[in-house]
Amino acid sequence: MSKDNHIIITDKNRCSGCAACMSACPKKCISMQEDEEGFLYPHVDENTCISCSKCVTVCPYTKSEFTNKLEKEELAICYAAYNKNEEIRYQSSSGGMFRAFSDYIIAEGGVVFGAKFDKDFTVEHAYTETMEGLVDFMGSKYMQSRMGNSFTTVKSFLDKGRKVLFTGCGCQIAGLKRYLKKDYANLFCIDLICHGVDSPRIWLDYLHYLMPNETIKQINFRDKITGQDNSSICIKSCNSLFCEKKKNNIYFRNWRYGLFVRPSCEICPFKADNRVSDITIADCWGFQKMAPEMYDDNGLSSVIVHTAKGMAIFEAVQSQITYKKSSLDDVKAYNADYIRSSPFNYKKRAAFWRDYHKQTMPFGKLLKKHLEYSHRQRIAKFIKKITHKCWAFLRR
Repeated sequence: MSKDNHIIITDKNRCSGCAACMSACPKKCISMQEDEEGFLYPHVDENTCISCSKCVTVCPYTKSEFTNKLEKEELAICYAAYNKNEEIRYQSSSGGMFRAFSDYIIAEGGVVFGAKFDKDFTVEHAYTETMEGLVDFMGSKYMQSRMGNSFTTVKSFLDKGRKVLFTGCGCQIAGLKRYLKKDYANLFCIDLICHGVDSPRIWLDYLHYLMPNETIKQINFRDKITGQDNSSICIKSCNSLFCEKKKNNIYFRNWRYGLFVRPSCEICPFKADNRVSDITIADCWGFQKMAPEMYDDNGLSSVIVHTAKGMAIFEAVQSQITYKKSSLDDVKAYNADYIRSSPFNYKKRAAFWRDYHKQTMPFGKLLKKHLEYSHRQRIAKFIKKITHKCWAFLRR
């Protein structure tokens, strides 16, 4: 992915948009620019580039081995866990384990980096040094976050001796570690079991379709009013409230099948046992086997500890959580996203984007046209159609 000693993207499957290249450039001649699908890719200003190759060197896709691999393989210890603070647990997407770890880092005088909504309700990476600031990082955000200057800011805090907790997708942590070039004892990294990041452009189009000409005030992708297993997307504006179960929502159903997921997510090299974090957190979908006595639909997390540093912070928060040891095999069995990438149907994905760029139909109609149905949903839809036809015939 290099040309004339600088980064150039020839295969979008091999760029996660982590922005390590931009952060490493000594001449600041790399910017992250949107492509036709709304994803960010590096663009090099040829007039100021000095061909130092630093951008190529830090790219995670130019190297597959990472410093914590051997240490990680020695551990991979798994737990089912949740935060004892019931308010935090309920407000979290899963069991509130992000808050348990981040509260500890803040209490130690450290800094926490995470993803938050900006004023337009797209997602950016930012940091906080306060407990209050952690609220913005809580909850799932499904579109890709803009990294901005996060990597350089992380390094600045680390060099000052501050403890830093960096949370993000595996590709973002891989980019950070390549940028830093060395292991820091005061850096702790937590990644997620990720299905794939979706297009910020499609997300904004969906918001405008759903609530045209309204000012959005709050978004919760995983509202637990009907429980963790059956969560809803809730969007609140100044004048209205939209809530719908995720399993019925046309935006999430299209996202689930990869129609507007970033191309690199389809063959993500940072999944399964290639994780470069200290800890991985996710929904505990295997609670029926792993910890049935702990589950009450208020939220339960899977925690996979990969390194000695990860075990150190897990042990540090044990008084704040309820936990039970589980197994990595169970995590893999019940959460396929730990192992594999987002399933892509290239033909359907291409058809979606072709229709999108034609701009010949309303956005809502576009989503409905390309909606995927499960086998059970297709049968139910067929029965409903036949029932309506029979009822119409009998009413003649």
